[in-house]
Amino acid sequence: MITQQVTAIALRLFSIWLLIQLILNLPSLVMLFASVEQYQQQEIPMEAYVGLIGAFILVGLIAVFLINKAANSVLKSAKSNSEATLSSDSQKVLFQLAGLYFVVNALAYLPRSLSFIPNTVEISSSSILWPAGLVFQLAIGLWLVSVSTFWLNLFNKLRGRT
Repeated sequence: MITQQVTAIALRLFSIWLLIQLILNLPSLVMLFASVEQYQQQEIPMEAYVGLIGAFILVGLIAVFLINKAANSVLKSAKSNSEATLSSDSQKVLFQLAGLYFVVNALAYLPRSLSFIPNTVEISSSSILWPAGLVFQLAIGLWLVSVSTFWLNLFNKLRGRT
């Protein structure tokens, strides 16, 4: 197997993992909304529940669709290019793949990490560290995805391949 095929398989696995995490996080999202409703002691309209959960599902499904499209485009480029070595384009794709993992992982756990908000009156630094770490992970993932050439140049410089 060439590197593009491995990348396509990894992208498909990420999309399946994201879809599973999307389904698994729906109950915790519903419980979060119920906690917010209880904390505020006011009823949240059903349209808000449906809208927020629908937006969560829509963003997740769009991400799954885009990751699958990326896997298909990688496979199309693999058919036209039969090199077995890691070119700079393949290395960029690997950095973007790592960034996608960080983004998907952060987005999957971020709603769950914010569930402490309606249950506490004062927020301590220890309860804010997990969401802060996930936001940092999200930022690094977005940076890896959007500016993969920076990371490629940095690692080439570190390896002495200027």
